Amino acid sequence: MHVTVKTEPAGTEPKLTLHLPADYPNPKQLLTQLENFSATAVTLTVSQAGHTVQLPIATILFFEAEGHQVRAHTRETSYQTSWHLYELAAQLPATFLRISKSAIANTQLITSLTKSLTGNLVEFDHSHKQLYASRRYYRELKQTLEKEPFK
Repeated sequence: MHVTVKTEPAGTEPKLTLHLPADYPNPKQLLTQLENFSATAVTLTVSQAGHTVQLPIATILFFEAEGHQVRAHTRETSYQTSWHLYELAAQLPATFLRISKSAIANTQLITSLTKSLTGNLVEFDHSHKQLYASRRYYRELKQTLEKEPFK
């Protein structure tokens, strides 16, 4: 692959032109991945027991709203954030997806989605933590997980 970067003083946002060979496998998938790419922050300021911490977004399994608090859950623990869930949904990378009225999950860390009569159980990589996806968000979550061939 050959990458060239040009700076345009009059430009207001990045512009990408992609030249692919005629026999390139699955160009639509590449285009979708590039469209979903976002240059967002890699850490989030959270707090736990009076300490403020910069938490890497990639380590967050899910965000969950309980009452008027939003908590960021990792494999080991959870942290409080000052953001509202709708604000997080607008700012997080495309790998985070709303799965219920009160939760946003990191789809890259989901290992299992089980549909049953009692609910749609979401399980995470190397964690005992679980969530339920609501019926309203189930279809989009399932489609997103099916699009990601490798984790």
